[in-house]
Amino acid sequence: MFYVPSLYAQVPEKPAEKAQESINQKGKIEIEQDTQKALDKEAFRKAEKVDKYILTANTLREVQNDYNGALGFYKKAIELDPNRSSLHWYTAGVYWKLDNHAKAMEHLELCRSLMPQEPEELNEVDDFIGKLMDYLTVEEKREIAKRRVNDRRQLMENALDVSKGKWEEMTLVASGEFLMGSKEEDFIPEEMPQHAVILDAFYIDRYEITNAQYWKFMDYIMKTGDHSKCSPSEPINKSHLPGNSFRGYEYKYYNYPDYPVTRVDWYDAYAYAAWAGKRLPTEAEWEKAARGTDGRRFPWGNVWEIKFCNVGTDGNLPVSVGSFEDGNSVYGCYDMTGSVSEWCEDWYHPEYYLGSPKKNPKGPVKGTGKRIIRGGSMFAQNVYKLRCAVRMFGEPADRNKSVGFRCAKNAD
Repeated sequence: MFYVPSLYAQVPEKPAEKAQESINQKGKIEIEQDTQKALDKEAFRKAEKVDKYILTANTLREVQNDYNGALGFYKKAIELDPNRSSLHWYTAGVYWKLDNHAKAMEHLELCRSLMPQEPEELNEVDDFIGKLMDYLTVEEKREIAKRRVNDRRQLMENALDVSKGKWEEMTLVASGEFLMGSKEEDFIPEEMPQHAVILDAFYIDRYEITNAQYWKFMDYIMKTGDHSKCSPSEPINKSHLPGNSFRGYEYKYYNYPDYPVTRVDWYDAYAYAAWAGKRLPTEAEWEKAARGTDGRRFPWGNVWEIKFCNVGTDGNLPVSVGSFEDGNSVYGCYDMTGSVSEWCEDWYHPEYYLGSPKKNPKGPVKGTGKRIIRGGSMFAQNVYKLRCAVRMFGEPADRNKSVGFRCAKNAD
């Protein structure tokens, strides 16, 4: 093996060789430019033809109600430009008119996959899909809902990259005594008597669990099949996809990463909390975090202020969690009134306060068939249902658009 000094390794180029290389390079660039021009011209001709097909199809559909004729031209356009989302939107509309719901759904799903993955872009398509869901079997509906977990991956992961740290903030509620329940003048038997309760210190989420946070949990469950953290009483083979008989996980509400997750039952909330290394708050913990130690009626004080919480807006529209800072509790918890109601750990009994322990009450020992729900939601019909002391309940498998949850954990 020989060592060649760098001085001798650097062989100077001959002028003729250098000139020839320059000519070759120039020729190569010219060929590439000509090729690109030809491709651009071909692409223009193709786009022009597609636009003509669409114009013809639209005329047949809108003016002559000739849906079969329109379908033929839309199909021709799709052959030339299969990645144009609007083509699949038009085609789905024609299939809808022809009562071919399966093909309409097929093209709407294609349309959805080709669109920018932003809520405002997706909502109209998801509204159309919602109409078609009425014609699907239970299994077909379930498959579309499951598909959305992956469909929303980019949207949810982007939001979590930005906001996960904020959404996971917890606040410490110091140990000590607080006033729980309502006075006799309120005359609400299940909230009476008002009584002093002593709690150990605990942490509670400042924010309600969002769609994005819950999506991460669902993604884990679907990838691993790990139900080890779920409640022992959970039904076998339970799906943790949000939704009820009216709206499933395909619904456009779940396109918004920062909305509070809803249409989840108590088992879903329990499983998420355990998966996240937390738990659901007890009823007493929730009330102390909401009203502090002085027995106030609302998280911010004793005087009702509609502008301090998300309630009574046009159409009862949700907003991002944590949008009403003026309505925070003394511990810095957002949305304890308005937004959505929240599952708690305890069983519900209307007379529990008559004999509940003074220290760390955890609800009835024996199951009652109903779990505690706390915090009046944006759908509350009057102010008295938005007080911190209000007690509500639901069966563990109930799913409602007005109910979500937040988590807690021990301070030690």
